[in-house]
Amino acid sequence: MFVARMPVSTPLPILMYHKIAPINRRSTLRGHYVHPGMFERQLKALKLLKFSSVQLGTLYDNDWPSRGVILTFDDGYTNFIDSAVPKMVRLGISGTVFMVSGQVGGTNEWDVKNGDVSEPLMTQAQLRECVSKGMEVGSHTIDHVHLDQLPLHELRRQLMDSKAQLEAIVGVPITTLCYPYGRQNEAVRSMAKEAGYRVATSTKKGPNFPNTDRFELRRVNIRSDTLLPVFVSKLWRATRHDR
Repeated sequence: MFVARMPVSTPLPILMYHKIAPINRRSTLRGHYVHPGMFERQLKALKLLKFSSVQLGTLYDNDWPSRGVILTFDDGYTNFIDSAVPKMVRLGISGTVFMVSGQVGGTNEWDVKNGDVSEPLMTQAQLRECVSKGMEVGSHTIDHVHLDQLPLHELRRQLMDSKAQLEAIVGVPITTLCYPYGRQNEAVRSMAKEAGYRVATSTKKGPNFPNTDRFELRRVNIRSDTLLPVFVSKLWRATRHDR
């Protein structure tokens, strides 16, 4: 069985979600949708396999979790608070949602300008509700931009101001960052540290180990076609020591 073959001290999988909702057939990014029913089955699989969810920010100063998993949600869609959070709370699972601070209460304009459908993003009240229900809020910059293409002054603004804006909304420190599109380099990582972030996620695939750079954490992409057997397979690959 899968559980029996898991090592006692496992690498850490960080799961990457976008939208917890039925697929919008008009969308150009259909892979970003995970049906709420499938999402709930994935959560139950994590519990059955005896994974314990931890928040991303705890990787900075806590011991490395021996059988942990981190759930992350990019962009801050309203379907996170509507469809994901109730299921997570019911099963005792936490997660980190990365919010585009310049679009709080707005829409995914960065995708719309490229031809995708418009989707609502969480409001200030909904972000505070996330925190009150045990979720962590992280930054996804102000405008969901390619950070590695910005001049230094704009890079600083995107990282520092988004952190300050979200902290003013939720009333707790924002210590986690997700690079939009996974785009980052040494200058971006350096500025993220200067801005006060403690950990940051990329879109690189694979497991994370205690010696993994906390500003280049890898993630496991969970998509609309990640059915339960595929989900378990991805977990298994992300917890192998020989990667």
